[in-house]
Amino acid sequence: MKAYEKVGWLDHVVDNDTGEVIQKGTPLSQTNLGKMDNGIFEVTQTTIDQEAQIADAQKEIKVLKDATLNNMVNNVFLKNFDTVDSVAITSGIYDPVARKIYV
Repeated sequence: MKAYEKVGWLDHVVDNDTGEVIQKGTPLSQTNLGKMDNGIFEVTQTTIDQEAQIADAQKEIKVLKDATLNNMVNNVFLKNFDTVDSVAITSGIYDPVARKIYV
């Protein structure tokens, strides 16, 4: 993701007595608002993706920690299944509570 380039919004300031423009404001336009809208969208999507990656990493850490604490380091599985409807188990058992397959 590239760095966000700020628009640098400025207020439009006019002298009330003379009507003279003291500071020309940043135009409120589709281009400027679209840039802001796209920036917000990209940050939101990145955050959602990162939250999913963090959740996956937390699951893997728990599996590895549990395996280490239970001295089962040679029998570690990092894939969990919400359902095994499409998986044919030819050898082993499925634990629906732990959502694990033991082979």
